[in-house]
Amino acid sequence: MTASRRRVRNLRKGFVLLTAAAGALAMLGMTGLCLDLARLYILKNELQSFADAASIAAANRLDGTAEGIAAATAEAGNNVNRWNFGQDAVPTVQVEFSASLAGWFTSNPIAPLGYKFARVQVHGNVTIYFLPILSGVGASYPLQAESVAGQQLLSGLSDGAFPFSPDAHVPNPLPEDPTGNFGFTKGKLYTLRWDPVGKGQKIGIPNTKGNMVVGCDGDMTEPGFVPGMDNNGQRGYIDLQQGGGGAAFIREAILGGVDVDPIQVGDAIDNANGNKQSAVGALLDRINQDTNTVTPTYYTAPALTVGLEPPGRTYYGVDPPGAPSTPPRGNGRRIVTMPINDPTTDLVSGFAQFFLPLNPCPNLGGGAQPCCGEYIGPASLLPGDGGAPNGSGSLGAYRIALFQ
Repeated sequence: MTASRRRVRNLRKGFVLLTAAAGALAMLGMTGLCLDLARLYILKNELQSFADAASIAAANRLDGTAEGIAAATAEAGNNVNRWNFGQDAVPTVQVEFSASLAGWFTSNPIAPLGYKFARVQVHGNVTIYFLPILSGVGASYPLQAESVAGQQLLSGLSDGAFPFSPDAHVPNPLPEDPTGNFGFTKGKLYTLRWDPVGKGQKIGIPNTKGNMVVGCDGDMTEPGFVPGMDNNGQRGYIDLQQGGGGAAFIREAILGGVDVDPIQVGDAIDNANGNKQSAVGALLDRINQDTNTVTPTYYTAPALTVGLEPPGRTYYGVDPPGAPSTPPRGNGRRIVTMPINDPTTDLVSGFAQFFLPLNPCPNLGGGAQPCCGEYIGPASLLPGDGGAPNGSGSLGAYRIALFQ
């Protein structure tokens, strides 16, 4: 009996050992499967984050031109985000464009005017280590993500509006300027604030009242251009709120610290009279709030001086969060959005964005001190702070938004 009990006990020990070994292998297998699944989930999210950021960046480059399509494609492909736990570049990035959210997407639009949406599809293969123990599962698994961003038409421009309204050179839309640039040339300086008028100047150009005024180069050198100021007290300031045309309000509006009434295309511009010299200091304060107070211009710097920026890209750019770059990029504070008025009717023609130069109000001698902004394009607004020099040829203001 003693020997028999000993054999039974040994058999039980062997069974427990085998069971424990099998359980350990099963637990190890389940842990491995969970690790593979967790990696797939994380890498899928990384691909989606890349696609979202790339589609926003691409949509932000669409400006109704073939150059805008090329810049959008390059912007999406050069996105700084990475995958595989931030180690690798995304291997396959496909960028397509459409004039409408429900429309046909193509990588190379024949007529790019009006294309407002960018779709980015990304693909990558993930090496897996434990899932192949299951029948039919290979050693790698394909992942993909898709995102669509576009320029969303706003009902009006309110918060963020700058308290100036430059005069359009060509009332939009006209066949002479189908891209919606108001007759402006990107990279030229246009007048935000005109010099004081009615002081007997013999230089400058006549406004609609026949007074000689001094502005910025883009206005002064345009043949036949007539500024639309209808009295001697106007400089280019606008009242963004009923009674909000005073010097203190204008200063706060320049710095972005006030609520303003919505402005829509077709609204009458409410001009604010006065020189408001404190606005010069406010403009300088706004420039100093940017993280890039080095770059002198937006468009006109030689491409070879831009370091990593390829030819055709602009000299100033807005940093993506958490991704500082060399040369310095900015936070968008030097990019401002303003209504553009038709000088013959004093009505809003559309919205545009300007870049504030380092010295926006140079003293040109004789007391003349206009304030200038570099035209960078019809208005489209990035999510959050900052802006972009784009828009796809429409009269309205657009905000870049994710749709899918």
